[in-house]
Amino acid sequence: MNKFKEPVGLFLCGGGALGSWQSGVLSRFVEMGLVFDAVAGFSIGALNGAAYCYNKMAELKDIWKNLKRDRILSFSPGYHNIPLDLYQQHKPDFFSRIGALLQNNLARCTLFSNGPVYNVLNGWLTKAGSNFSRNINFYVISHAVEKKLPYIIKFDGETGGQNLSFVDALVASCSIPLIFPPVEVTERGRTYHLVDGGVIGIATINLNIFEGCRTIIMISNSRDSDLVFPSAGPFGYFESKARRMLALHTQKIHESRVLMRSEPQVHLIKPPEDLGLKLLEFDGVKCLRAFSLGEEEAVRWFNSV
Repeated sequence: MNKFKEPVGLFLCGGGALGSWQSGVLSRFVEMGLVFDAVAGFSIGALNGAAYCYNKMAELKDIWKNLKRDRILSFSPGYHNIPLDLYQQHKPDFFSRIGALLQNNLARCTLFSNGPVYNVLNGWLTKAGSNFSRNINFYVISHAVEKKLPYIIKFDGETGGQNLSFVDALVASCSIPLIFPPVEVTERGRTYHLVDGGVIGIATINLNIFEGCRTIIMISNSRDSDLVFPSAGPFGYFESKARRMLALHTQKIHESRVLMRSEPQVHLIKPPEDLGLKLLEFDGVKCLRAFSLGEEEAVRWFNSV
């Protein structure tokens, strides 16, 4: 596809069930013949990136259509004694510090098992073999709690040869604090706990992994209005904070383009309307609608550039 200067990088942001919209955008891009030379993603973006590397985009629509909450969320509470610090958006006064302490301890608790996520990935991706269907560099991004930094694993056309297995890396990238337990990795004799960095907010991911690309396409699942997303319902506080963090990450990642020596043209694609979904609302009907909206937006955007 000669419409964009090559090489072309693809960055896929996180967003839980909102990633059904991102799946729709990417699936339609593939149908239109777009080819990417490097892909990076975190959380659901990492899963969509894996589907691209394995050339499984055609399967995504049915996966979202048939998705049910209990296929992903299996109640299994736990506690993980890790030095987890979440980003604070308020001034560091006494009450804010107390609130932050309570929040960080609460985030060390997890409500659901990651077993169902492992089952889905093992049944879907590992049977495809250790080599990608595409010759591509794929960067899976999570967050190392002890380092307080993004943890990026590069898979160069195959899934082996790393400190962490391919499926472990994907699960780690999706390990939202409070929701799923962290994934452990041992590096130079030290053990680190990996979680989804999209809702941490301490160290911002940037685009320098695409250094040398002439074009970068970012597909977000967040909208600007998510920076002030209201809190409502039983999980309202979590939904509101996670949405704000995802939107903030998207903003900061996009801004990092100015630091790249190769000066690529960076395109940021966001949902043009509210998707009517919550982050953990794995409802097949709603996800299918979001997927279709993503397909429509891909066509509209592609024709406009």
